[in-house]
Amino acid sequence: MADLKYEILEELGTLSTSKSGWEMQLNVVQWGANKPKYDLRTWSPDHAKMGKGLTLTREEVEKLHDLLGQVLATGDGQFEMPEAADSEPVVATPTPERVKMQQPAAHDYLADMYYADKVAAEFEAEAEADARPKWGRLGDL
Repeated sequence: MADLKYEILEELGTLSTSKSGWEMQLNVVQWGANKPKYDLRTWSPDHAKMGKGLTLTREEVEKLHDLLGQVLATGDGQFEMPEAADSEPVVATPTPERVKMQQPAAHDYLADMYYADKVAAEFEAEAEADARPKWGRLGDL
């Protein structure tokens, strides 16, 4: 794979920093001989390594700004994401119907406990997946 040629022309700001020191940054970057663009991605502390990210033109940044303004201005809670500090873990309780549905034909105490635990774990995984926004997180990019 060929070496990427880039130059960070301006560091606009840091959105977050991981425990390892990598930072999610918004910068103006010139990739090769192309025109400089706004760039949002994770960088190592010395900027020698980078994670996945995205580059945006000025027009795309302006549209994103407008869209984010609309999303944040909605007061109906449709797009509001709970703050990590304020949210409590969601623990789902399996319904008896679902436990019965997945049990084997021979019922005994150990089988009941095993399948009840299995269903509870599935419910917790589903609740956790439902708590995440459908469009993903910037850290997943």
